[in-house]
Amino acid sequence: MIENTPWDSLEVRPILANEVSLWGEYVKAYHYLGYKNIPGKSLRYIATIATEWVALIGWGSPALKCSVRDRFIGWDNETKLKRLHLIVNNVRFLILPWIRISNLASKVLSLNLKRLSSDFQKVYGHPVYLAETFVDISRYKGTCYKAANWRYVGLTSGYSKSGDKYYKTNQPKAVYLYPLMRKARELLSASFIPYDFNFRKKEGIMVDILNLSVEGLIEEIKKVTDPRKARGIRHPLHTILGIAVCAVIFGARSYRAIADWASGLTEQDLRRFGGTRGEAPSEPTIRRVIQRIDVEEFDRKIGMWLQRLQSLTGKAIAMDGKTLRGSGDGEESPKHLLSAVVHKEGIVIAQRDVSEKTNEITRVKPLFKGLDIEGSVVTGDALLTQREIARYIVEEKRADYLFTVKGNQQELLEDIRALELKKKRQCTAR
Repeated sequence: MIENTPWDSLEVRPILANEVSLWGEYVKAYHYLGYKNIPGKSLRYIATIATEWVALIGWGSPALKCSVRDRFIGWDNETKLKRLHLIVNNVRFLILPWIRISNLASKVLSLNLKRLSSDFQKVYGHPVYLAETFVDISRYKGTCYKAANWRYVGLTSGYSKSGDKYYKTNQPKAVYLYPLMRKARELLSASFIPYDFNFRKKEGIMVDILNLSVEGLIEEIKKVTDPRKARGIRHPLHTILGIAVCAVIFGARSYRAIADWASGLTEQDLRRFGGTRGEAPSEPTIRRVIQRIDVEEFDRKIGMWLQRLQSLTGKAIAMDGKTLRGSGDGEESPKHLLSAVVHKEGIVIAQRDVSEKTNEITRVKPLFKGLDIEGSVVTGDALLTQREIARYIVEEKRADYLFTVKGNQQELLEDIRALELKKKRQCTAR
């Protein structure tokens, strides 16, 4: 029997493969709820002193329905369904009955909570932001959770779940919550969540951008002209713009979403973006800076960075013209852009504004200026099927092209038919 021990000899770690059976046997034998399995995503831990087991902890998927928790977070039902995977439930906690050490339970909980989110990241590919537990108040007072700084938020409504059905038990449980990261409550209820792991990153250029080339991005952005006066600047321009670029790559589609993404960065991440204050830029700061910079200069720098991440040789690049919805104000026409987009990855590597006084045809050369597209294949619609553009792509940029030909380009269409290529009402030409 262990009765006293120095705390520095206490360790909490995930169980090993050869310990799973014994862990289950102990919980089944000594926990009042017994044990069959842990639902959903699960992690099991043991606490040891020297080599002796002193406590067992099990974590599983959160409760689907818990009104006091949902009110505390500020969830509506739609947001809850999207974010529920970022909560983890302490489904079992057992101090082995032959262990007698004061304050052991709260110490074990504290050590486990410090590593819980990073362990979820390693095993399941995403962190967890909030821990929950349900204490049977007819048996326990929740003392160890209170001592470990968990927050009591209320009682359940007294229902339990068996399979797909709920039944009334008339035994409400106390609900305790513990934030596993700063501003967990705000992040879980935000319109966009940093590191949204329901978002599937694309192959190649989008794979783990934070570990790939943040430093290269920052070096390129440092060349962008800062429009602000030096006095009163809190965040370097390259920090704000670098964060904005990566947030957009991870799915952010508004200034608010970029700020939410930024608020989830660690101090170490912020330093990689060149941050010096240990805090992320706010939404108003991000908005003001982006609205004031020279967007064409910024776009060129980002295009160069993206291009360096992988060679364009053998890639298909689309010339894509689009009008931006909502960019007109009634007096001015909506903004129209011509973009160069890598087909497979869907990445825009360059874009140029097409003003009312010009058209897409005249913007092709400026679009590809400074881009190394040698060995790639450029695609375009019928509007861009022009001799001058084809000649420019082949002779000056050392690339190939694949253009669309329609029936109203009769002479070219007849030339293609004379070469006995595919006879279709719409065909392509090299």
